Amino acid sequence: MTSKELNLRLKYALPEIKELYDDETSWQDGDNTGSHIVYGDVFAPFIKEQIKFNNKIYLKQLFQFIEDLLLLNDKYTDEVISFSVIESLLFDGEITKNMFIQYVGQKTLKIIAEIERD
Repeated sequence: MTSKELNLRLKYALPEIKELYDDETSWQDGDNTGSHIVYGDVFAPFIKEQIKFNNKIYLKQLFQFIEDLLLLNDKYTDEVISFSVIESLLFDGEITKNMFIQYVGQKTLKIIAEIERD
């Protein structure tokens, strides 16, 4: 999957982040901006905000989106989710894994275990 394809999946799956997405990508390469940047600077902070507000229904949706991406079994997608989203959540000083673990799927759990093992 290309950066553009992965970015557009995010943009269309979560229209409520379109403004944040456009702000981040407009001064870079638009939809072709690297997905590590888009997912790390737009999606991960958005998830953290939902975790801090304990938005349970929305967290289920966000982590289902992550799981759906991981189910594509695409190497680039897996790297973006692992390094730019999951690591960001795990190493954030203001949230803990216990605040979101109940929402993650099996593929996401596997990535969390791999990151914690390393």
